[in-house]
Amino acid sequence: GKSQSKEPERPLPPLGPVAVDPKGCVTIAIHAKPGSKQNAVTDVTAEAVSVAIAAPPSEGEANAELCRYLSKVLELRKSDVVLDKVG
Repeated sequence: GKSQSKEPERPLPPLGPVAVDPKGCVTIAIHAKPGSKQNAVTDVTAEAVSVAIAAPPSEGEANAELCRYLSKVLELRKSDVVLDKVG
């Protein structure tokens, strides 16, 4: 019979706000909304996951709370959650 050649592994194309790099690291585009009443995922679009954060947008408080919240929701260690670009 015919032998099937396996295609070399390629990075998967981005599917919405989630991407996986060749090393297996997952990147999620987040649109954070600090100063909210509570932490919550509020929307998921093709561009980003919107996350309401119950911390003020000053002195890195919202960023720290975002990392804490994402680590809880994704069941990861806080040290495994990294904010790449803030802006």
